[in-house]
Amino acid sequence: MARPLRIEFAGALYHVISRGHQRHAIARDDHDRQQRLDWLRRTVAIYAWRLHAFVLMPNHEHLFVETPEGNLSAGMQFLNGSYTTYFNRRHRRTGHLFQGRFRGHLIDQDGYFLEVSRYIHLNPVRAKLIKHPDEYRWSSYPGYSSAARELAWVTYGRVLGEFGKDQKQARRAYARFVQAGIGDPPPSPFVAAVGGLLVGSRAFVERIGRLLQDRPAEADLPQLKRVRTRPSLDQIIDLVARHFGCDAAEWSRGHRADDAGRAVAACLARRSFGYSATAVADALGYGGPSSVSHAVRRIETGLEELRTLVRTLETKLR
Repeated sequence: MARPLRIEFAGALYHVISRGHQRHAIARDDHDRQQRLDWLRRTVAIYAWRLHAFVLMPNHEHLFVETPEGNLSAGMQFLNGSYTTYFNRRHRRTGHLFQGRFRGHLIDQDGYFLEVSRYIHLNPVRAKLIKHPDEYRWSSYPGYSSAARELAWVTYGRVLGEFGKDQKQARRAYARFVQAGIGDPPPSPFVAAVGGLLVGSRAFVERIGRLLQDRPAEADLPQLKRVRTRPSLDQIIDLVARHFGCDAAEWSRGHRADDAGRAVAACLARRSFGYSATAVADALGYGGPSSVSHAVRRIETGLEELRTLVRTLETKLR
């Protein structure tokens, strides 16, 4: 199995997940939870991180962290390694506490602070541990709802700044934003992550793709192949429509179309270039992501000539 792709540079912004080995608890009681937060506080200080949000769940943890010095891996090694040593000593155990290396996403600096922080803060609500995130001690949310509950080592200003300079008004606005996510749960901001790694605009994805071109040691990683600069959905659809000699407008929403051309376009966009099923459905007029998945399977399990065509068109788009 390929190792997780690590993309590190000064100022990078991440959503990071550390999971317990075999889904076991990473904290057994409040003493463990307090120790975990203490090690997180130390890591933020030592590695000069800007921690925008966090939540400690029973068997995993989410961090929303910015690394001015480009040192995510070093910091996570310190955090998880130090805490594992404490945990094993206290509970008289040996072996791994966490499930391999941490996982996560590289986040665009523009436009994602609110959605990512809300997703993290609503984890205990989705898990039905509490009804409102303000009731959960082991997250950064209490410091967002009340200045008196702020943690000195959490950076609240960047998220609250999305609602203006007045801190009191910003806190109230953020609380309403999070509350709206309880009543009407939004989709995960990570469902459309390119290559399962990048969350951001097309320009952001292309910039990271160019950065990775200079990393030959990682050239064969499947994640990297999907992250590199890719054609737009419109370019994919136009090429396939020209090949089949049809009007791409016939594949828009409101038209009935079950032809091979649309399925080929869906397969190219989804499998070759990593577009989400939701994005492909919107671009090609499918009823939803499941319809896209069905179309892709038709190509992958159907005629060899269609599979060959997908590979041929893919080379023209790269």
